[in-house]
Amino acid sequence: MEQMDTHSRRIRWALFAVATVAIVATVVTCRSITDEVLAPRAEATDAKNCMSNCAHEANEAIHEENDRHDDALEACHDDKACKEREQARHKAAMDQIQDQRKECQNNCHHQGKGKGH
Repeated sequence: MEQMDTHSRRIRWALFAVATVAIVATVVTCRSITDEVLAPRAEATDAKNCMSNCAHEANEAIHEENDRHDDALEACHDDKACKEREQARHKAAMDQIQDQRKECQNNCHHQGKGKGH
């Protein structure tokens, strides 16, 4: 039994030593990065934020349009023609939201770049 405890302690110490070396190696390899290294990534980050903002705005518009659509359908009651008109209006509104999202995201690709003439 004592031999088992000695063996277990050795394994634990070995694992502890390996973990310590790994942590020390990680800390030693960390170093600060200058702004110059980060600068090229700023454009990519700006474009990503822009794309995300476009998607967020479109999602909000879709949510509002769906609420408006549900209210309008409810107001139609059993009027089939009213519901058909509302379906057409809703489809056109959703198409417009998607077109605006695409246009917004296309404009994200041009952020920060000069426009030469």
